[in-house]
Amino acid sequence: MTTEDEWSVPAQWRAKAEPFRGRNTVGAREIPADATGRLAALLGRYSPRVRSWLEVPPEGEFGAAVVAATGYIQAPDAPITPLAAAVVWALADYDLRHRESERIEMRDHFLDSWIQRHGPVFAAETVVWSRGIVVDRRRSSEGWLAAVLELAAPDDPNLIGFDYLAQSLRAHLASVPDDEYQAVVQRLSELREDPGTVWARLACTYLVPDQQEWLDTDLAADGRNPRSRARTMLSSCLTTGAQLDRFLEVTGPPVYSPDSQKFSMLTQVGPAAVPMILQQFDWAAGNNWTADIKTLSGMLSHVPTDAAYQALLNRIDNKHVAAALDKASARYPRRAMRLLSRQAAELATPLVVRTLRLHAAAYPDLIAEYAVVQALPLLEINKRLPDADTAALPPALTGAPPKKAPKPPKWLVPTLLPQLRLRETDTALPDIAATRFITMLIASAADDDHPGVAEVIAAVEPAALAEFTWAIFDAWQLAAYPAKNGWVLHALALTGNDDTARRLVPYITAWPGKSGSARAVEGLRVLAAIGGEIALMHLHSIAGKTKYDSLRTEAEKQVAAIAERLGLGEEELADRVVPHLGLSPDSTLRLNYGPREFEVGLDHELRPSISAGGRSLHSMPKPAAADDPELAPVAYQSFRDFAKELKTVTTDQLRRFEAAMVDGRRWRAPAQRAMIIEHPVLGQLARRLVWAIFAADGTVSGSFRVDQDGTLADSEDERLELPVDALVGIAHPLHLGDDLTRWREVFTDYELLQPFEQLERPVYRFTPQEAAGKELPRFVDRKVPTGKLYGLRQRGWELGYSTLSHRFGVNRQVVVNVSPGIHGGYSYEAEEQLIVSVLCEGGEFGELDALTASELLRQLERLAA
Repeated sequence: MTTEDEWSVPAQWRAKAEPFRGRNTVGAREIPADATGRLAALLGRYSPRVRSWLEVPPEGEFGAAVVAATGYIQAPDAPITPLAAAVVWALADYDLRHRESERIEMRDHFLDSWIQRHGPVFAAETVVWSRGIVVDRRRSSEGWLAAVLELAAPDDPNLIGFDYLAQSLRAHLASVPDDEYQAVVQRLSELREDPGTVWARLACTYLVPDQQEWLDTDLAADGRNPRSRARTMLSSCLTTGAQLDRFLEVTGPPVYSPDSQKFSMLTQVGPAAVPMILQQFDWAAGNNWTADIKTLSGMLSHVPTDAAYQALLNRIDNKHVAAALDKASARYPRRAMRLLSRQAAELATPLVVRTLRLHAAAYPDLIAEYAVVQALPLLEINKRLPDADTAALPPALTGAPPKKAPKPPKWLVPTLLPQLRLRETDTALPDIAATRFITMLIASAADDDHPGVAEVIAAVEPAALAEFTWAIFDAWQLAAYPAKNGWVLHALALTGNDDTARRLVPYITAWPGKSGSARAVEGLRVLAAIGGEIALMHLHSIAGKTKYDSLRTEAEKQVAAIAERLGLGEEELADRVVPHLGLSPDSTLRLNYGPREFEVGLDHELRPSISAGGRSLHSMPKPAAADDPELAPVAYQSFRDFAKELKTVTTDQLRRFEAAMVDGRRWRAPAQRAMIIEHPVLGQLARRLVWAIFAADGTVSGSFRVDQDGTLADSEDERLELPVDALVGIAHPLHLGDDLTRWREVFTDYELLQPFEQLERPVYRFTPQEAAGKELPRFVDRKVPTGKLYGLRQRGWELGYSTLSHRFGVNRQVVVNVSPGIHGGYSYEAEEQLIVSVLCEGGEFGELDALTASELLRQLERLAA
């Protein structure tokens, strides 16, 4: 047996576990000499209220105790029975149930007074009786709420919360002299027989846990409500694995218990208690109880068994567990190497593989003996480039390092990162130089970069640098984003490329939903710093689509700042940042696998179309053994990136083009040709739409479509040339007049599928009464799915608690009032809303132009459909 298999209770656990006579006597308080006087002063504050609850005592022996309790409130130093004292305690405790600090003070004063004035036997009996008293509030026939006192049924454990009064007494009894203790045990043995109720027996067993035969008797007995807190308190009395097994069989795992009972379990039962600790952990994790997760995982990190370590390893995705696993790995490095390597070989999940590599880097001598053979390939370092000569390194990496240079964090092992290849060479920075570069990145800030960073960036291959910093980011996110490491995102901003932007966007959009809004906002700044069409496309997309206000505000800010730098309006910038996705001017992408080549284009639905040698394929083939081992994987990944980004681009541009039609966006003819018609993606959209030509006063002077070769044709299919100063826009049916029918025939003849409703778009109008008024009664009392309301934000509507509003011009807005109201997507939000009214503020509905009126009515009709 190695030292990693020997169990010893950590010293600090004794102070945290519950007292247990003969095992753990820590925790008793000193009884003050004036304890009863303090209780009298405290009761003076509450006596009027408590006395009012004793005015109508119940019948029988319990009623006599209630009568006696009235005198005890006035004079707690007078003779009293334990039952009567328990009555006063129960009422006072009930009265303070929502004021925890006062409740603790009251508990201590009661217990101290009982022990000082009447002795530990009296205190023990009083605590037992207190476990059986039920306090409730019921409405009397006169309508008043009054306290009702009664004893619990004999077979009812009764207790619903943890009894800290009993815990305090147990701490005291653990250290009293033997003669006093034996007297307490004798009296409690009598109470187990008379009254002999379930609640009395459980209380007696809990107070003197060394009476193990009592515990065994209680565990053997069947009882009502086996999962009650009264029975689960017995978990701190268990001392053997057999008792634990029976406890779990009768009671089930305690879903909640104070930390003292958790530590008692392992202190007294030892590693056999691990299954129960795990059950508590899973319950805490399911309810997101962070404090319990930290405590329980920290306890497991001390247990020298495979079961405990594996339990942590299986839950490594929880950041608090990951921290405990690191400590367990340091305590038991051999076990960690064995179990980590096995898990990594079987599952190969990134977090487990990274943890194994970190552990292997810290304990390389253990790999040969303890790592499973199947995991060894995961620990092999890829073929490495030779180290560059010192003379070839940037000067910032060759001078004497500063005395106070920051150190890489524990979660980052520089030797596990990709190498930094020097430009135009087959050599890379030595590990020591790469580590020094990391310290420069750590020392950099958004407005004050380390001067050596620019030197290194200029010296190494940009692609290798981007991979290097992404690997740092990957390690950071796998370590659950440790605090004070925001420099990682700044490093991406300094060195990132299009691939960095692609990889980062899914994190940015997910972080706000995982309490990472500040991190997401910083991620947007990284995209803006990276620049390029891919980063700008995603910034613009996030600004228009995200449901998180903080993300939308920052994305809009970044887009506006970029537009200002370029001297462009926001829509002009949106035109310019639409990526070409690697497509040639004829909208094709050629990919080379070596012996095989593929041509990727766009089909009639703007999805990827794939062909090889003139033959259409359903999907892009995966690289095969006969393909070039370097070209094929790169080409295949390029297709996957293309397909993913094409979906994003087409979704965003469809929404933007439809909005341009509705909002009256106009282009000068040369700008339309340069930025839309000749664009390999937007040009495909343009060919599926009808365009209108507008005069300076906004009237329509003609219409056209874009042919496959980029020429323009009118509704009679005659070629059309636009003047240089012509204004064009996406035509709405209201713009086309008598030509609408002809255009429908043209698109049918050419089998042109439109990307959104244009030619078949229904036109709506106000009735004369509606146009002359400020209300739209046709929508009142119609029910609307709440989820639909959120979708309207993309069409310019703003949501309030019980309203939707859309501004038209400076002084006019349409307001839709709904009931019961919008709660931001919380679980208690109603599934449907009732439209109460639709109002036009600042004017009449008839003052809206025909297109605006039609689109407003269309949105409301679709909303209430």
